[in-house]
Amino acid sequence: MKIAEPFWMGRCEVTNEQFARFLPTHDSRLEHGDFLQFSIRERGYPLNGPQQPVCRVTWHQAVAFCRWLGEQAGETITLPTEAQWEWACRAGTATPLWYGKLDTDFAPFANLADHCLRSVDTFGWGLPSGAVPPWRPAIESVNDKHRVSAPAGSFQPNAWGLCDMHGNVSEWTYTTYRPYSSHAGNTQDAPSAASRKVVRGGSWYDRPQRARSAFRLSYPPYHRVYDVGFRVICAPRATITRR
Repeated sequence: MKIAEPFWMGRCEVTNEQFARFLPTHDSRLEHGDFLQFSIRERGYPLNGPQQPVCRVTWHQAVAFCRWLGEQAGETITLPTEAQWEWACRAGTATPLWYGKLDTDFAPFANLADHCLRSVDTFGWGLPSGAVPPWRPAIESVNDKHRVSAPAGSFQPNAWGLCDMHGNVSEWTYTTYRPYSSHAGNTQDAPSAASRKVVRGGSWYDRPQRARSAFRLSYPPYHRVYDVGFRVICAPRATITRR
């Protein structure tokens, strides 16, 4: 994999607090609980904490945020292409995940589907064990201590100082999805309402297999996906000048 031009990448995913400066009305909402919901406490698990990564943003909103941020900063800011994203995620590694193999204990490095996600919270009602059986696919032998998204930067960064490249929330890229057989490079294709955009990195709801450095999903750019957010990149001034 070769990257033609240098770039800076955000150390963390864009947070709710940061996104609110662009769109104050946005709400990342919550992930619902397992059981009967009679009170606010039982509704579920908040995803809208100020330091949690923003989610339920469309690709169009993510691009608009980048444009707004670039205007504020006087810089060229955008989403990474999927090639840029994978190159930054790997940070020179060749393993399935930057921190190791699929069976590596991910608790220090990534917020993925673990014991916390698998467990069923009965809110102290004293229900008999198994009244609501665990049903979420997860790696129950690992406990990363977060049921849903964690505050950005809670886990150890990769060798290039980037946090949450695996897990927490999946991330929009600029790239329009094509099967690899017809994907002639990860270029910044023109936005189209009918195109699906590539998403990378996996989320707190995914096991390591679906969060690999090379794993890719795609969604229509108008979808507000419950576990998808984004991070930004910036071209260095010297690169901008050359162009």
